[in-house]
Amino acid sequence: PWQSRRVGHNTIAEVVRKTLLTYWATVSFQALYARESNWTYDLSTAPAVNSRPLVDRWLVSESNKLSRDVDLALNDFDTQRAGRLIAECVDALSNWYVRRSRRRFWDGDNDALSTLHEALRIVTLVMAPFTPFITEQVWHDLFTADDRDSVHLQSWPDVEPALISDQLEAHMDTVRRVVELGRA
Repeated sequence: PWQSRRVGHNTIAEVVRKTLLTYWATVSFQALYARESNWTYDLSTAPAVNSRPLVDRWLVSESNKLSRDVDLALNDFDTQRAGRLIAECVDALSNWYVRRSRRRFWDGDNDALSTLHEALRIVTLVMAPFTPFITEQVWHDLFTADDRDSVHLQSWPDVEPALISDQLEAHMDTVRRVVELGRA
């Protein structure tokens, strides 16, 4: 059965479980700090991407790349690749971005809250075909006040190629690898 197939040292079921728990924890983190700061997302007051800190621009690039790459994988009927891309992005979102920006969230930083909100919106939209019920709940909790507005009625997130920076992502991958080696 599919649950016993291995991905590295973990079964597929373990990877899915870990990804969903990490996603849910990140959504809860965003909701908590947005509520504590009396923050609501407003596109008209969202900071320009190029004026945000480097780590924010990296996350914007990652989430746009995720939308593009999952779309390409699904067009090729490669759901395994799409799922792996989502799992990797959720892990980077939580274990790199949120951890490195935690103080900014504590302070109610508009750039950090806006960036995480935008990234979670894209992740939620690309996860919707895979996890319809969880993403529906997140959509209602974070992105709409109208119970009739479903995540499954939304358009696929538009990819903005100008926001994808392969060079920035390569630099951040190097930094992440150095940090992992230092922690080891």
